[in-house]
Amino acid sequence: MKMINCSQSRLRYALSKVSLVMSLVFLAGCGGGGVGDDSWLYPSWVPTDVLVADIDGDSRADVITLAQLASSYDDRKGHLVVRLQTSPGVYAPAQTYLVGIYPWKMALGDIDGDGAADLVITDPVGSTSTAPKSIWMLRQDAGNRGQFLAPERLAIDTSAPYDVVIGDMNGDDVPDIVVADSLSLVKGAILVVQDAANRGTFLTQTLIPLPGNATAAAIGDVNGDGRKDLALRMGISSVNYVWNEELGIVYQQPGGVLDPVVRLSPQTGLNTQALAITHYDSNGLADVVEFFTPEAEGYTAKVTTLLQSPLGTFSAVDTSLATVRGIDDGVVEDLDGDGLPDFACVGFYPVGSPSTVYSTLNIFIQNGSGGFGQTAAISMPVASSRIAAGDINGDGLNDLVVLGSENRAMVLLQSSTAHGTFLAPQFLN
Repeated sequence: MKMINCSQSRLRYALSKVSLVMSLVFLAGCGGGGVGDDSWLYPSWVPTDVLVADIDGDSRADVITLAQLASSYDDRKGHLVVRLQTSPGVYAPAQTYLVGIYPWKMALGDIDGDGAADLVITDPVGSTSTAPKSIWMLRQDAGNRGQFLAPERLAIDTSAPYDVVIGDMNGDDVPDIVVADSLSLVKGAILVVQDAANRGTFLTQTLIPLPGNATAAAIGDVNGDGRKDLALRMGISSVNYVWNEELGIVYQQPGGVLDPVVRLSPQTGLNTQALAITHYDSNGLADVVEFFTPEAEGYTAKVTTLLQSPLGTFSAVDTSLATVRGIDDGVVEDLDGDGLPDFACVGFYPVGSPSTVYSTLNIFIQNGSGGFGQTAAISMPVASSRIAAGDINGDGLNDLVVLGSENRAMVLLQSSTAHGTFLAPQFLN
């Protein structure tokens, strides 16, 4: 029997949520064809990721989204949509790029050194059950900022690549790629070092050995030595398809040497939806914040903050989300302008019988002791499941961008007069 890892359970969860919405639409409309006719299911969008960044170098934040569009059972394509902000609140017509089958996560960084940020995208579903999975790179056209060249499939051997981060992992000042996946029949994460003498090309992939397969990744300087380190959620073992997981910290030493993993934060029955290396407090030491959702009945969602003090020692503080509705995705960013990270999550869920789908965005402001307190629950106009934060309108405050059904993106601007509160969601073109 093939073992289903914890990353694959997240994929199954996403598909089940889409099936829920489509089924309710079908029941509400009493439509569709006859027995065996599934045409009513299509077209169907599955949102997977969203980010906010200045892509074209004009000092205005742009919005990038990922989703799969299934036009039929056999016709499924990944869609990368780029919305460039041309003036405050005004966006150029959306640009769409076809990328793989089921693009799941994306990371942004200047891979080829031309001064324009590029994209690396994971694609954990092949065209068939035995087809290879993919990592795609889209280089930005440096001569036509805001435009991306055709996707390149990187020569990386993967089994189920779900998460990816970009950063210098060998001390040569050139960004590399780390994939939260492992080589066949071994446990760990994949490190793909860029050839510093030939930017945009990569050397042979290597394994970062771990006690389990990596399922989520974050990159940042954990110990304050100026080098990039890794935080990796790892699936260690499972019982009846319920996983036992740990967080691993991999420190980078001079010369790009990676230390053996430091094992922290054991969890059971939970999927990581967001993982961030950040500075929760002002003690100068990096902390880790992780957002978990249940992978099985009997487990509850939560946010765990690993506070570092003293250097190299972490203590966990949990914020329960047991009663919170709308927990499909989360983001860890400063949401009230005080320079310290807060938390927001969004999701959709059924209520009643027959069911109606509701969607809620939840705001949590940190309490200064490792936890977060909920300050708002915002009703969303469509079923929404992906969220990112960034300063959309250039006022120095982070806003929220949400991706919902039918691949519709929405912006919630942070109030300039009441920090930590957000205006009503507005659809982007």
